[in-house]
Amino acid sequence: MSLIAGNLAVVQKLLDGAQMAWGIYGGAAAHFYGSRRPINDIDIVVPANMLSEIARLLQQGQKAVQYDGGRILWRGIILQEDLTIRQNGAVYPFVLDQPMIERLQRKPLLGSRVLFLAPEDILVHKLILYRGSDQQRFDIVDCEGIIKRQQLDLEYLSQRLQSSNATALVTPRIAEMGVTL
Repeated sequence: MSLIAGNLAVVQKLLDGAQMAWGIYGGAAAHFYGSRRPINDIDIVVPANMLSEIARLLQQGQKAVQYDGGRILWRGIILQEDLTIRQNGAVYPFVLDQPMIERLQRKPLLGSRVLFLAPEDILVHKLILYRGSDQQRFDIVDCEGIIKRQQLDLEYLSQRLQSSNATALVTPRIAEMGVTL
C-alpha cells in the first residue's frame, strides 16, 4: 500500500500543480465512501483531451508511464478521461463534466489530500456496470456500502442518471438497494 500512497502523492501534486480538475472514482472512492474492501489501485478521471499533457508531465518528471491514448497506467494509478460505458447496444456517457467538477470533494486518502467524485457519481458509474462476485468484481457490494453510509442528494443522483442516459437501467437496481428516486 505504501507504494501506491507515494505514487498517489506524486500524481496529486502534479495534477494540482497543473491546476487541473480531476477526481478519484472506482474502488478507492467506494472504499472512502463506505465499501469496506481493500484498495488495490487508484482510478482517476480527468477532463477530456488532458491525458497526453499528463503523460508528458509524468515523463518530464522521469516517470515511466504506459500511455495508449485512452489511459495512463503508472504504478497502481490509472488515469482516464472517458469512462463512457457501452453495453448491450446502449451507450452511457460518463465524462468529468462541470456538474461533477462542482461537486468534487478534497479529502485525505493514503496520506494525500485528493479529490473524489461525489458519492452519487460513483453510484451512477457502478450501478451501470453492476458487476458482482460472479464476475469477480465489486460494483454491487460497493454500491450497497455507499448507500448504507452516505446521505445521498437524490436530486443530483437523478440528474446524473439522466445525463448518463441510465435512468431506466439504474432506477430498478437502486430501488432493490432501498433508494427510491
